[in-house]
Amino acid sequence: MTLSPRVALHSLLFTAILTLAGCSALFSVETPDVLDFATLVRADSPNQFIVCPTGKCPGVDPDRMSPVFDVAESDLRKAWDAVTSTAPRTDRLATFLDGGQVVDVQRSAVFKFPDLVTTEFFAIGERRSTLAIYSRAVYGLSDFGMNEKRITRWLHGLESALEDRVGR
Repeated sequence: MTLSPRVALHSLLFTAILTLAGCSALFSVETPDVLDFATLVRADSPNQFIVCPTGKCPGVDPDRMSPVFDVAESDLRKAWDAVTSTAPRTDRLATFLDGGQVVDVQRSAVFKFPDLVTTEFFAIGERRSTLAIYSRAVYGLSDFGMNEKRITRWLHGLESALEDRVGR
């Protein structure tokens, strides 16, 4: 029995979808432990992006200095949660330090490669705060700049979320 070209194409597409769906399980990721930004050391591979406030990551030269926000730390956390919870293919893996540090995983669209994003929040007085972010690929040596693009996009989203919150 010979399959029609249309049925053969549908079978091939169905098989490809099932295969890709299984990639998430293939590229598993363990929940990391709490990260001490004060002792963070940059990995040798270029597949990472680090944002850090002055003095919080003495062992690394961050890719970007962290902005300071004119909101309480709790408001910064809530706004960050709003950004990450709406990011595609992103899940919260862990929460540490009474909510002061969170770990999210975002997977690539096609092959479901996981990238880990650890974020820690810091109060600077009562109504100001900042954050440190370590975004890195779990597999491979190159990320084609995806960690930088993600964090830049998320920081823009954070600024928008905070502007919306202040505007209420």
